[in-house]
Amino acid sequence: MEPEMKRFRIPKPQINRFLPDGQAQFLIVSPSFTHRSAGVRALYRLCHHLNSAGYPSAVIPIPNGSIADYSPWFVYGYEGEINNAVVIYPEIISGNPYEATNVVRWVLNEPGLLGGDKYYADNEIVFVYDPQKIEIVNTAIKTAIGSERVLWVGVVDPDIIYPDSKVEKKFDCSFFNKGYSISLQFPLDPSSGIKRIEDLTPDPVSLGNVLRQTRTLYSYDHYSNILREAAICGCEVRVIDSKGVWHNPEHCDCKLNIVWAPDFRQNYKSQFQNSSIVYPFISQLPKSWRIHRRTWFSYLMSLFSDKTF
Repeated sequence: MEPEMKRFRIPKPQINRFLPDGQAQFLIVSPSFTHRSAGVRALYRLCHHLNSAGYPSAVIPIPNGSIADYSPWFVYGYEGEINNAVVIYPEIISGNPYEATNVVRWVLNEPGLLGGDKYYADNEIVFVYDPQKIEIVNTAIKTAIGSERVLWVGVVDPDIIYPDSKVEKKFDCSFFNKGYSISLQFPLDPSSGIKRIEDLTPDPVSLGNVLRQTRTLYSYDHYSNILREAAICGCEVRVIDSKGVWHNPEHCDCKLNIVWAPDFRQNYKSQFQNSSIVYPFISQLPKSWRIHRRTWFSYLMSLFSDKTF
């Protein structure tokens, strides 16, 4: 048995490792991993949790795309037949390009907002990432869904994002992302010395380091996970409204805002590591899809601590 266990030993980072043909139970369609997108991180983190829970899963590329980075987590690639695997499409993908029989649509933002379709096929099992989006997602499907179809995955890595009172706050930063158009309308004073955080954070580790040194993060994007990460790192966080007023997103009533749970600073670590989120997700899938926990796979996964990933 020892040679077999060595053959399955999990390297880090998780690049160019593939599940055997026909072994995948879930195939998640995604761009290559990037720390700059919370949506992409959620796709890879879901794959990690499914594998950790004993459901062999892999990430496959957007059609005509490729994956250069499979994340530092427990994530496989796959190049075999789809067969009866469940294919999970984010909302940015139109239709069912892999012609899968069993399709899950995971709406990470809003239908059609960042690409993809505005309406979904009747045979797709639809989930939302953000419970605030249930109402708008229900306009894209015939049969309304409720809170049972919320699939929320923690994506704030506690090994990278954490407060440190010993680190000096040295500068202020700005963040543009989806708020570029409003930044043209209400530009920050160029003489203020505010640094553009996108220019300082080429990788995840640098993001944590920069946020711990940031006094105030001025974000033109009101709907981004970096707001939560900045708050955890001890930054003052400010977003801008349609009238050009900078304010604290934790206490505003703006229509477009991330969810600010009152205990997010205390719970983000456990939420990142909690693989049990896959069980209520799987319970919502049709029994005819015949999804089963693989005992041998679960045992293999028990040999590796979540801290490794």
